[in-house]
Amino acid sequence: MIEILITVLVLAIGILGVASTQVVSLQMNSQSQSRSQAVLLAEDLLDRIRANSDNPGDYALAQDDAQGADGGGCATSFVPANATVAANDIAAWENSLACLLPEAERTVAVDPLTNVVTVTIDWNQNDQAMNPVVVRTQI
Repeated sequence: MIEILITVLVLAIGILGVASTQVVSLQMNSQSQSRSQAVLLAEDLLDRIRANSDNPGDYALAQDDAQGADGGGCATSFVPANATVAANDIAAWENSLACLLPEAERTVAVDPLTNVVTVTIDWNQNDQAMNPVVVRTQI
């Protein structure tokens, strides 16, 4: 009888170990997905700036929360209607950022002398030791 109890105890400990491994795996997968989304969003904005390379300074944004559609968060049927291409690009990009990475903060720095653009995206992560995504390129 004691052998059965010991076997059940060992089996239960093994199952708990497998379950905890699965939980950690899901957390890492979620963090990886968020990081990939941030990189893709940064590259998307840089592509928009390259397409409008005559005015890279118009894309500079101070560090702030992503506002989304008209400052109201994520809008699934968002159509920007601003006066300039840069303003439309920023509005559409911020809406995508608000939809894909809620509570994200973004900074876009443009060096007018070298045309180096730095896009920084930070979001609420469970692991505070992870660094924000920073993508830098010369336009």
